[in-house]
Amino acid sequence: MHDDPPDRVTASGSPGRDRAPHAAVWPSWAPPPTGAPPIGAPTTRARAGIYGPPAYRASGGSGPAGQPARRSRLQPVGVSGLVLITTMTHAPLVMLWSIMPTTYQFSGVVATPLVFGIGGAALLVFAVAYGGLARRIRHSGGLYAFVTHGLGPTVGLGVATLAVLSYSVLLSGALVLLAGVLTSSVGSLLGIDLPVPISVVVAVVAVLVLGRLQLRTLSRIYLALAASQVLAVLWLDFGSATTPDGGQVSYDAIDPAWLLGGSFSLALCLALTSFMGSETGANYADELAEPRRTVPRATLISYAFSAVVLLISGWAISVATGPEKAVSIAQGSYESAIGGNGQPLLLAVVGRLVGPEHVTTVVHLLTAALALGALGTSASIHHSVARQIAALARDGILPPALAARRDGGTPIRAGWFAPLIAGPLAFLAVSVDNTAVALVVGILGGLGIVAALALTSLAAIVYFLRGAEEDETGFLGWEGHMVAAAFALVVTGFVFVYALIRLPSVLVVVAPAAGWLFPVCLGGAFGAGVVWALVLRTTRPEVLGRLGRSDPA
Repeated sequence: MHDDPPDRVTASGSPGRDRAPHAAVWPSWAPPPTGAPPIGAPTTRARAGIYGPPAYRASGGSGPAGQPARRSRLQPVGVSGLVLITTMTHAPLVMLWSIMPTTYQFSGVVATPLVFGIGGAALLVFAVAYGGLARRIRHSGGLYAFVTHGLGPTVGLGVATLAVLSYSVLLSGALVLLAGVLTSSVGSLLGIDLPVPISVVVAVVAVLVLGRLQLRTLSRIYLALAASQVLAVLWLDFGSATTPDGGQVSYDAIDPAWLLGGSFSLALCLALTSFMGSETGANYADELAEPRRTVPRATLISYAFSAVVLLISGWAISVATGPEKAVSIAQGSYESAIGGNGQPLLLAVVGRLVGPEHVTTVVHLLTAALALGALGTSASIHHSVARQIAALARDGILPPALAARRDGGTPIRAGWFAPLIAGPLAFLAVSVDNTAVALVVGILGGLGIVAALALTSLAAIVYFLRGAEEDETGFLGWEGHMVAAAFALVVTGFVFVYALIRLPSVLVVVAPAAGWLFPVCLGGAFGAGVVWALVLRTTRPEVLGRLGRSDPA
């Protein structure tokens, strides 16, 4: 299913190796666009955005028909702002509250914090390959644009549908958490019994409001949200590390020997899904000051920060509860405390850190920080999906009206797509009053992104083998990026396949349908995109040829 993509033109205008200098090669099945030079005719750097990856151009330039471009009020975002946005897609406190206890609960691995560190390290290697692509390909489609340049537009459109739907499903899980925390907070602070379905509606409205903000404004809001997360996590870490169970600090949670107990592979599957979101940096390429530098650096920092936080915080929590007791609490052995649900693990920790007279106050503060984290996670995912939808519209795959942006930044109409999918899913999850639904949609969305990362890694290998640039950028060069992509392909591919095989048997009690639900939903999403591409190849080949290659200007 490899489509021969157009000749690659680097940011400096040099072609890939083994290519005729400055020769644009349009796919044989797609007619050249109107006004294009004959196939094989020389092309210039100005045409790089049409016949290859869009070249990174300096600010300014001219608008249509040679007219001066309208001055945009868009303020570009730097590395720090993008790190905030990508990290908030998996806010630290949200991960400690939800994903880590779930991993303890189903895997039974005492060294679960170490598993999170290993998962983060693996994704750091993926970030090296991802950064190599981001330096050369500027397109707000992100993963699907990278896959298109490596594996062709047919697979690229399959990844586009898979990624958009997977992120939307992840958003529904974040909305469920936000709604639950909101209902709990309103009930405890105001004494009002707010139904959870109403809280879902409130959460969707809040996300839509944040979704209208420009990226720089959003990054400033995230600075406040991140501060609440950092304060809460630091308090938990310091308090837990200085209040060890049994009076002695234990390092079993980060001891590799304890990886042999329980299911390490299952723990790695669940842990890897907790990092999903750091790879969305490329979706903001059109709104960054220097995307070829900002995206790779922000992605590395985001993965590294999340891995370190989860490793240290997970270890600290295990110190407070006792490493083996952490597994017992998460699995529901202490029925009086958690009733079989692993999520209140942090509440058990709080009960050990403060006296009974202060537990209620501390829980209220942590709940507020958790609500802010869930809101930030929801808004970040929403912004990412909106830009992917707008990119597909700019490529001609979706109606052009969806490509409209406010001052060249935040999409106007594309922002409605994710809430229209995630809102009803979240409403269904809370209406049936079954925590298994929220668990399944979270895992389903995470596995979809893992599959997209695996295909992106494969695309990176093909991309660099097909023709590495002579003007190499970055510390590692194209060989290093290719090796990193190969390693990432092995890890993400293994996790995806193993999860499809193993998770249904693990979730059989809470979700008997998981055995067919995961492959049908994920395979259906990818397959729908592939079929869509095959139809476009027959009916509108020039549109398919433009996928992932439209000029951001």
